[in-house]
Amino acid sequence: MLRTAPMSRALILVPRSQVDTVIEAVASLGVLHLLDLSGREEWSWAVRPPDVDEAIRARREALRGIAAVVRFFAPPPAGDGDAAALPAPDAAERQLEAWSAEMAELRSQRQRLVEENGELERVLGSVTALSPIGVDPSQLREMRLLQPACGWLAAPDLVRLEESLVRIPHRTVVAGSRGNERLLLVFALTRQRDALERALRSLGWVALALPERVAAHGGGAAIEGTIAENREKLRRLDERVAQTGARIAMELACARAAIERDLLLLEARAFTSRSESVVFIAGWVPADRGVALRTAVARASHGRCHVLVEDPQSIDRVRSGAESVPILFRNPALVRPFERLIAAYGAPRWREIDPTPIVAVAFWFMFGLMFGDVGQGLVLAGVGWWIFRRAPRYRDYGVILMECGIAATAFGVAYGSVFGIEDLVPALWFQPMQDVPRLLRVGASFGLLFLSLSFALSVLNASMRRDWTGMFFGSHGLLAALAYWIAAALGLRWLATGEVGMEAGLAAALLGAPLACWWMLRVVREMRQNGRDGDEQPNPASVILGAAVELVDVVVRGIANTVSFVRLAAFAVSHAGLLLAVFALAETVSTSHFGTLWSGLVIVVGNLVIIALEGLIVSIQSVRLVYYEFFSHFHEGSGLEYRPLKLRTSFGQEE
Repeated sequence: MLRTAPMSRALILVPRSQVDTVIEAVASLGVLHLLDLSGREEWSWAVRPPDVDEAIRARREALRGIAAVVRFFAPPPAGDGDAAALPAPDAAERQLEAWSAEMAELRSQRQRLVEENGELERVLGSVTALSPIGVDPSQLREMRLLQPACGWLAAPDLVRLEESLVRIPHRTVVAGSRGNERLLLVFALTRQRDALERALRSLGWVALALPERVAAHGGGAAIEGTIAENREKLRRLDERVAQTGARIAMELACARAAIERDLLLLEARAFTSRSESVVFIAGWVPADRGVALRTAVARASHGRCHVLVEDPQSIDRVRSGAESVPILFRNPALVRPFERLIAAYGAPRWREIDPTPIVAVAFWFMFGLMFGDVGQGLVLAGVGWWIFRRAPRYRDYGVILMECGIAATAFGVAYGSVFGIEDLVPALWFQPMQDVPRLLRVGASFGLLFLSLSFALSVLNASMRRDWTGMFFGSHGLLAALAYWIAAALGLRWLATGEVGMEAGLAAALLGAPLACWWMLRVVREMRQNGRDGDEQPNPASVILGAAVELVDVVVRGIANTVSFVRLAAFAVSHAGLLLAVFALAETVSTSHFGTLWSGLVIVVGNLVIIALEGLIVSIQSVRLVYYEFFSHFHEGSGLEYRPLKLRTSFGQEE
């Protein structure tokens, strides 16, 4: 823990005729994080990158085609299969062409039936609406001198319609009604068409379609029969689609796996460089897997290879920072899910501390402090267990939820709270609503300790990187950390005893000494750095003022970061306050009819709402305190995450 896995750089030299076999063997082992050699200056005289761009584009296009086929046929999940039995990529693409042609034919048939039914339904609607007055919609469309309009209008708007058309020769016929709407036939001269349409649009007119060739479809009964027949065809077509999806499910999974496999190998080949007879492959491998990698390459190439495994400390580009070493976390099972939280912010750099275990413990403490309740904590733990067992894709989140639920349960025992009831079990520590000052002190004390740890990690990381300037003079270097620790010690003593323990002048001198040293050394370093770079000598006043501004920024940020942890107490109080509100509401409804039932329902629903809402808010606040208050001191998140080239050994059902 606290240190990432040691890595080694592997350089592999194999004959060109065996490069595909070697790459497949390396990918099957799944331990090599590839390096792109195409732009390496030190090898540009002897090697050139392979040209696989066209093949990569073709495979990616094939994967998009398979995704379209999957969306259309929606096949059931295929069972697990052996990757050794996959078809050749070219054969898979030929299968894809056949499936795509069948998909296009079925889609065309379905679209034609849907469009035909849509047209028939419009015809049927017009015929049904106008049949009571004996009007054929197609006859209305054949008028030349008159412009007909048919549609629905709210009854109160009839008067407004007549007022709008008062200057236009017209005739309005009420053809039917439904509720507060009227079906109108409005006739005007053809030359008044634009004025008629403007007037109708201004009143919220809902036009009724006037289809052509109504007689060609027969009467209303014939149209309904055709619609029913088309729906039956659509049903049979959908059954055919489902049957086809079930029939090709395994073949589709095989084709996708084959193309994905070939795409991965092609992309890996693009990272290599080659001469006329040999190919160079390079990458990073965990130090304890170097022997396994060498063995796999030797077996795949029948011994015709050269594998060099180097320690990062011996590589000039790594020491100078020109080449990054990928980061592989190695944490115990209970802490490992929090690696997702670290990765979302950014991986640590090589030779830096892995903060995952510290973040996990701090997250448990903060969540429990803000969400302390035995009953609600057990509910969260139960939900996390269900996610862990039933949703493998979100298993890490299930573990985090279980751990946070257990932490909330532990703090609930300390608070003596079970679903908000505070007289079932005695409080082993204190009750938040009864002792808010103590809760504020706990939150502030945790903030002081947590941020003190962040300063220590900042100094430790700088020393491990051999960044002596940042270690001493950085914004979170040793001098700034010393000032913060002095302030933290004085603050903790004041919180515990109510007094600082020394005279104000002595405390100010003790606190100001490291800050003054930090400021003066920053000024000296800035002046010397500019002089060494050969730039124009800066104005001393501007350098002094700039360092003073930086000093004020460091002090203000230290205070703000510490004060932010008071929100731990605020959310703990709000959690208890919400539970009090739920019980107050339950007591109010208990006097009504079926009061006991309503009161119990209010308590149950209120607790569920608090678990969902407050649990989400508390999680967000915990993440925020870690990201913006803790990580901002030492963790840049600019490291390279370890992503090895890996082939799946089985395929089928997706996780």
